Amino acid sequence: MNIINKFTIDTSEMPAVETTRRFRVLGDIGAKFTIFITKNGTINYYDFISDEFTAGHVSASNNLELTLTNKAFERNIVFPSGGGDFNVTLVPREGTEIRGKKAVIHKKIAKQSSNATITLRPFTSNTGNYATFPTTTTTGALADTNKVAFNWDITNASSDAGGFGLIPTGDFKNLNNFTNLWFFTTTETVDGAIDADSDGGGFLVKVDDLTDIGIGSYVASVSSGGLDGLPIVIGINTATKEIELSIPQVFADGITLTFRAYGSKAINEAIGVRFDHAFDLFNSDTFGATNLLTKTIRAGSSGTTINLNGTYGVGHNNAQTKISGVGITTASIVSVAASASAGSFVASVSQDTLTAGTPIYFTGIVQVFNLIGSIMLLSYPTANKNIYLDVDQFLTPGTAS
Repeated sequence: MNIINKFTIDTSEMPAVETTRRFRVLGDIGAKFTIFITKNGTINYYDFISDEFTAGHVSASNNLELTLTNKAFERNIVFPSGGGDFNVTLVPREGTEIRGKKAVIHKKIAKQSSNATITLRPFTSNTGNYATFPTTTTTGALADTNKVAFNWDITNASSDAGGFGLIPTGDFKNLNNFTNLWFFTTTETVDGAIDADSDGGGFLVKVDDLTDIGIGSYVASVSSGGLDGLPIVIGINTATKEIELSIPQVFADGITLTFRAYGSKAINEAIGVRFDHAFDLFNSDTFGATNLLTKTIRAGSSGTTINLNGTYGVGHNNAQTKISGVGITTASIVSVAASASAGSFVASVSQDTLTAGTPIYFTGIVQVFNLIGSIMLLSYPTANKNIYLDVDQFLTPGTAS
């Protein structure tokens, strides 16, 4: 009895464009077998003569019948543009069997129906303090590479409730020092309650769908109940749809878990996107030129109360926000009465008589934070995805007082 030892083909998802995959059969000389290829949901078979899929089955052209004359045989298959799921099947013939006594070998390969779009966008938990965020999009096939540049103005909200400026914090002048600014997020439903007494001791969670959950993602929030610590996904069982968490939890059946994957490694595990990022560096001159907050003085200012022609962007930042200008004594901001076209703030130091229309400059707080950088994409996902930049790691909203 001749043996077929191995049948291999790349089964990773194919891009939408026409794609060639090469299969390889290893076995004994004299081993006989048939290979045929179908497209799911159709009656289309691969024609090994024309190298295209055709409707219906004709043995002479749709069955590749071979006898090994060497211990290995290789051949290309050409998959057409467009999407679908394909099955590549090997069946042994008389006098031949597959190692392990398998009746047949099936290989399933998925193919994208169209290229995927990645949308890069800033994210904040403080939505009331920001204007609408800019976005940058890029579209490509699975294996495409692309350098995507962005030039974003992160802008403080123009409102009395949230227009108190933005405070750059931490190492904001070199955002390349942050390892986990970018993240991907998804939600999933718990399928069965868990606690310390359940199978898995609260570490194993069954969910409805594992799509977009990867090793290194963590549970950021729950729709009901609470979280114990920061549970990270350390294992995934695709057969049972279970994830293993680093910290045991108590979850009710049917609640929604929100997952976040921070950093390029975790994002790649979750959605198959590999990338490197780079931000332009700030120096004092550059930052002052592009982000300096300037207002004009309104009539009626006296003492520590300074009236402005609109206050949006001006806010309290402990003693870090400083004022300067012609005839202005350096001081910090104690409190702000917000207005789009009027308003005022209280300074920590009393001022001499101020002339209406005089520019006044603020440091330590901005109304617009200009952010320039790029992402070098080394692969694209199988479907459209959002990747977020967590601005809360380097910008803090100012306050009224």
